[in-house]
Formats: sequence, structure tokens, C-alpha cells
Amino acid sequence: MGNEVEGYIYELEKLIAIADQEKDKYLFIDPAYEIIDEIEELGNAFDFVEPIFLLVERSPDIDFGGPGPLGSFLEKFYHYGYEDILVKSLQRKPKEYTIYLLERLCNDESNPKRKEYCTLLDSLK
Repeated sequence: MGNEVEGYIYELEKLIAIADQEKDKYLFIDPAYEIIDEIEELGNAFDFVEPIFLLVERSPDIDFGGPGPLGSFLEKFYHYGYEDILVKSLQRKPKEYTIYLLERLCNDESNPKRKEYCTLLDSLK
């Protein structure tokens, strides 16, 4: 992971810790939107998809929003590789938030892998 990616992930990690400690999801959600906006302006935004999933995997189960700044960012890469990275994350360490993102994939009736995603979802419940 490059220094630029690591720096942004570290900033998100700090916000998660504060939100968890204070039990206030908005201490993460509100400033995370600003960080995600900065990431989106970079030419390598897709490079952040897997590190964000890894961040969620090692984070406490806080309310990241529905879908919130992370989900809104990640889902921009729907049909561009996001789904495969989500599935790998779920296979490593399913979290409430990543299961929620998988549920959103299952809601897309036009997705050719919908049945596969719903089978995975059922196995996680």
C-alpha cells in the first residue's frame, strides 16, 4: 500500500476509534465524507477499495452509515471489481457492515451473480 493510501486509511482509522470511544457515529461519518471527497479527486481511487475493506475488517462494529461515506465510495466501483473484493473480505472476516453491503448486492435483480451473492449471504446469517 502506498504512502498516500496509508495516510488516508490512517485518518479514517482515527475517526473510527473516536466514534467508537464516544459512541457517536457522526464523529466518523461527517468528517469521513470530506476524506472520501479528497480520495475521489485522486487519479487512483480504486486503489483504496481493498484497503477500506481491510480497515472495516479490523474495526469495531460501529455504524458506518447506510451506506455512509465508505459504502457510497465503494459502490461507485460496482461492476468494476468491487464485488469480488467485498466477497474476499466476507470470506476473511465478515462484519455487520460488509454483510449489509452484500445484502445490497442481493437486491440487484439484474446482477448475473445475484444467486451466488444471496447464497453467500444465507451462509453468513
